[in-house]
Amino acid sequence: MIGKYCIFNGKLIKTKKAVLPIDHIEFAYGFGCYENLRMRKHVVYHLDEHIDRLFDSAKMIDLKHNLDTTDIKKSVGKLIEKNKIENGNIKMILIGGKKPICYIFMLPPKYVEKKEYRQGVKVVTYDYERFMPQAKILNMLPSYVIFKQAQKENAYDALLIDNTRHVTEGTRSNFFVIKEKTLTTPPLSEVLDGVTRRTVIECAKQNEYKIKEEQIPLKNIFDYDGAFLTNTSGKIVPIKTIDEKSFDTIPDNLQTLRKLYDKHISHNA
Repeated sequence: MIGKYCIFNGKLIKTKKAVLPIDHIEFAYGFGCYENLRMRKHVVYHLDEHIDRLFDSAKMIDLKHNLDTTDIKKSVGKLIEKNKIENGNIKMILIGGKKPICYIFMLPPKYVEKKEYRQGVKVVTYDYERFMPQAKILNMLPSYVIFKQAQKENAYDALLIDNTRHVTEGTRSNFFVIKEKTLTTPPLSEVLDGVTRRTVIECAKQNEYKIKEEQIPLKNIFDYDGAFLTNTSGKIVPIKTIDEKSFDTIPDNLQTLRKLYDKHISHNA
């Protein structure tokens, strides 16, 4: 956490006072949802979309609250103004219970190295299907353990493989493959509706890329020209290697899309 201040249920407090009792059963059981937002030069990207998804996730798990979009936007503005931090990530956590709790706070910015955008990253595969994949919930222990294992293998992330041997998503990313100017990504019924995923698709359509939402068999991955991940911090992250096999190159159409998306979000923050 960075910054001297955070938001607790709409009120600005010192971060050192942001605590939960050890017997908070809802938090202990992961009954809550969260969002991570990108902030660069005091600009928060896709704030409305992240708030909408926070509320959608809460609805999916029957977490009742009395928050509204206007209040959260005011809280985020207040947090940025008081902390006087230019670049970072903003996290919102909504915890259920008789008296729901909402914390909004800042985290250090996460960056992907420039050479990884040029050369692509390594990912590993892992057999796992997330519980309620459409909801961004606090019950993330399996994904956390899988991600730590990926790090031990010097990988950027792990791709999750379902019981029919299809790729669904990363532990903290959405997944795409590309063939010429056609992007293919798993159906929304099987993955999180990532805000970056959604806006990448929007940008791609505006620039004459075609989009397919269909299952992607793991065995067919290298039939495509390339693959990439999308997430809040990294935006579009090209993949070079999956397990021990690599794509020959990062395709030009992928690198072009990455540059187009950078312009897209700067105009639509």
